[in-house]
Amino acid sequence: MGDTLNSGHRQLNQGRMGERTKRQHIVPRFYLRHFTQADGELWTHDCVSGSARKSTPEKTAYETNIYTPLGEDGVRIDLVEDSLAKIESSAAQIYPDLLSFRRLSNVAKADFAAFLGTMFARSPAQLRQFAQFMGQMTSWGTKHEMEREFRLKEENGELSELDAAVREILHDDDLFTMSVDRRVGLLAFQQAASLSKIMMRMTWNYEISENQQLVTSDNPMFWVRGGGPADIGAYGFGLGNSHAVIPFPISPSVILRLDWRPDIEWKKLKLDRQRAKLANQYQAKHKERFLFFRDHDQGLLNLAMKYRDPVNLLGTGVPSPKIKVVRKL
Repeated sequence: MGDTLNSGHRQLNQGRMGERTKRQHIVPRFYLRHFTQADGELWTHDCVSGSARKSTPEKTAYETNIYTPLGEDGVRIDLVEDSLAKIESSAAQIYPDLLSFRRLSNVAKADFAAFLGTMFARSPAQLRQFAQFMGQMTSWGTKHEMEREFRLKEENGELSELDAAVREILHDDDLFTMSVDRRVGLLAFQQAASLSKIMMRMTWNYEISENQQLVTSDNPMFWVRGGGPADIGAYGFGLGNSHAVIPFPISPSVILRLDWRPDIEWKKLKLDRQRAKLANQYQAKHKERFLFFRDHDQGLLNLAMKYRDPVNLLGTGVPSPKIKVVRKL
């Protein structure tokens, strides 16, 4: 389907010149290839069905047109998908240096930071959460405007029983559900550049696990708290916080760790079995639906099901009706 990027990576959308890529991978194929066995296959665990299957990266972790919404003229907008292809191509060329534990040049570091930024934005978990957030904001804005009109009518003596009834319904969040198109979540890509700039300032190093295989997921790029005061909560804990850590798995035995400790820049650090299991737990907690791993492991299957509910870390903090994110309204 169209020309292929070097090393067999994501195909560029051909747009007006020919066929375009409809099967779009939520996790890049070149990335998943680093988690495969010698036969080129890896395990995918689906926490919705509770099943695991073995397949090639080409046959897992994809959806149709997830990054290419329809424009007003009915034509698919391929800007995001084409941009992802270019960013993945650069990242794939850098990957051997990471697996060899080399220090990246500033240019290579910037290119891979851009890749990490898009890995955050492209995840179905982020698309869903950003769409939910926009739904919550829309609900809040609607309530605010209705409340304003209600107060004006009340002040002018024009308030009717119907107005009061509508107001009561609007403020009862249990009475209705708001559906939001997941494509609204593509706004998450606006965060990619900002995140990349922050990651460029962070310290990069390698954590190596010798006794526990590492997993990845359909939402592998996130940050967690690495130390600091115990009262630091989830809200307001941004990537720029001095205790933020990105544990990004790049193979079944290596994590590319980004933190704010300049004393360990580009160092090779041992990841003991307990901390490797914690890294896997983070992946299970942050996934949307899928875990990926090289070797079949019942413990990993159990871990995936233990944290089967999708991650929810983004919200307005304002009461709202239940927000249902759907693929198409």
